[in-house]
Amino acid sequence: MREVAIALMEASTRKKRPIRPLRAAAYLVCTGLSGGLFTSPAQAQLLRGTLDTSGGGILGTGLGISTSAPGSGLLGTGLQVSTGGTGLLGTGLGLGTTAPGSGVLGTGLQVGTSGTGVLGTGLLVGTTGPGDGLLGTGLTLGTAGTGGGCGTCGGGGTGGGGTGGGQNVFILTGNVTQSQGQTVVSDLRLTSFSEISGVAANNTSGQAGPSATGGDALAVGYGASASGTAATAVGTGASASNTGSVALGYAAAAQGVGSTAIGTASAALGDGSTALGFAAGATGSGSTAIGAAASAAGNSSVALGNGAGADQGNAIAIGANVKTTRAGQVAIGNAGNTYTLAGIASQASAAAQSGPTNFVTTDANGNLAASAYGPSTIAGLGSRIDSVQSQVNNLEAKTDAVQRYAIQTRKEARQGVAMAIAMATAPMPSAPGKTTWATNGATYRGEWAGGVAIAHRLPTCCVPIAVTAGVAYGGDNALGARAGLAGEF
Repeated sequence: MREVAIALMEASTRKKRPIRPLRAAAYLVCTGLSGGLFTSPAQAQLLRGTLDTSGGGILGTGLGISTSAPGSGLLGTGLQVSTGGTGLLGTGLGLGTTAPGSGVLGTGLQVGTSGTGVLGTGLLVGTTGPGDGLLGTGLTLGTAGTGGGCGTCGGGGTGGGGTGGGQNVFILTGNVTQSQGQTVVSDLRLTSFSEISGVAANNTSGQAGPSATGGDALAVGYGASASGTAATAVGTGASASNTGSVALGYAAAAQGVGSTAIGTASAALGDGSTALGFAAGATGSGSTAIGAAASAAGNSSVALGNGAGADQGNAIAIGANVKTTRAGQVAIGNAGNTYTLAGIASQASAAAQSGPTNFVTTDANGNLAASAYGPSTIAGLGSRIDSVQSQVNNLEAKTDAVQRYAIQTRKEARQGVAMAIAMATAPMPSAPGKTTWATNGATYRGEWAGGVAIAHRLPTCCVPIAVTAGVAYGGDNALGARAGLAGEF
């Protein structure tokens, strides 16, 4: 049978114009009997490489064709084409050939060879010459040349596919469902995709095709899953599982309502949360994590920076590896950071302030607080300080006087002691009318004094009596004197 097919093909091409009955017979042999003659329909096509250069190119398993309508290219298991130019492709799929090169594949699906055709809603397949072929599940289309020829073509079916010169070949694997003019692709797996509007893809991981099961959902990338309503998942392994969620990047996960995860392994788990960066995680409701490994676990928390963490509610952490420790805390930088606020000294900043202003205090850990005192307090203290200064001056003068008094008092006291020591006592005169004297000198704690004393005996008859007197001088007008009586019995 293989030799018969070869002979038929050679006979149909010996003349300048091919003999259509012979070509048709060759097609029947090459395609309708491909299960017995060749190991695959693609091998049947390879018998000549180009089966048709001016008329109908027909590929498929078990295909029967007529020869009255050139330009009709049909593909499908069990396809029948009548001599009137109409045929059946599957159940309910009609193919009309009322004009050369026109056809209908399902509802609203047209494939033409003399103009432009429509494959599914909005999908155009245009050809510049007759004879283009259509191939089974793994559709391979050529649009510039004539005839259908194919090597080994990938796809859902085992048949070969036509190729056209000057256009690219795209090989898809998956299930295509047509209903009421719409083409639905389910579990489409792209194994080779290149040179189409600058887009290229290469699935080396072997992951399944993208899955978009949510209403109005979009999934792009191997293993990507968009199961939420209006969810978007873009990237290998990306997952957007809630309403309005967006996951962009390898293994990115957006699970919260309206959440957004952008970056490899990023995760936005809280409702309205945003995670941006490698391994960034926003788990709190309304939380935001920006930066590699940034974590915002508290509700309405914000973590900004590599490794920043805000795990408490309403907490904000800004800076590399900055962590918050309590709810509502705003942590900026760490112990090794310096802070520059260039506009703090501007007139605009001062003008923006209203009401009393106070000083800011800090502790060793950098916790800031406003003091009860401010510039207005200091201004009010000025007059008080002046008053206190006057009082201090008065006190200082008094203190000086007291100090001088103390020094003088001490000196006089020491002089008095010295004078007391130096005060002399004259002895009793030996006879009435005689006078005696005595003198002394003394010192005490650095002070010196001298004293003189006299005694005069009175002319008494019975009892001797003498009048005594003494003087002592210690300096600085320190003068002491004494007087007395002395007697003997």
